[in-house]
Amino acid sequence: MVAAWIAQLTRGILALALGLTITLTLEHTPVFGLVTFGAFAVLAGVVLLGATFFGAYAGRMRAGFLAQGVATLAAGIVALAVPGGGVAFLAILVGAWALVAGLLEGASGLLARKLSPLARDWIIAGVLTLALGAVALLLPADFEQALVGEKGATGTLTSSVILIGVIGAWAVLVGVLQTISAVTVRSVRSGARADRVVAS
Repeated sequence: MVAAWIAQLTRGILALALGLTITLTLEHTPVFGLVTFGAFAVLAGVVLLGATFFGAYAGRMRAGFLAQGVATLAAGIVALAVPGGGVAFLAILVGAWALVAGLLEGASGLLARKLSPLARDWIIAGVLTLALGAVALLLPADFEQALVGEKGATGTLTSSVILIGVIGAWAVLVGVLQTISAVTVRSVRSGARADRVVAS
């Protein structure tokens, strides 16, 4: 039986890995975005399905997290299968996935407010994921703007750079949230067990 805090921590680590990979990479091309998002989504989907089937992560919210796991895994497979899909494809794929996953996680959190210590964090993650979906779907695929920096340095800000940067920012925020909540839940449960041992 996989403990809920372990599943939450694993999800957080995967999100942080995605965010740091994007942050530390300068070339934010659609291919890079599809490959990195695809790898993250496949692993995150497998973790979510495994935690739901073989652990106590979802509790009574099993249906919502199963659907989220399937959607995440499917999005990852599609992204890896079509790495040359372009920025519009990346935006539609990430946007559609984020809206579905955000709604499912947010709804699960709302329904589990009195059932799980992770409910509040599911709600926050759901809202952040919905915001990612909105940005991805509303961002013009053909956006391009020349930039001039200090000492005459030039560059181009494109929709691909913006979108992948937003995905990276979302991943860092969600990863930090999930990691902190996992550690918090673990600490609370460890403290409760210690109290029971002392009381006995």
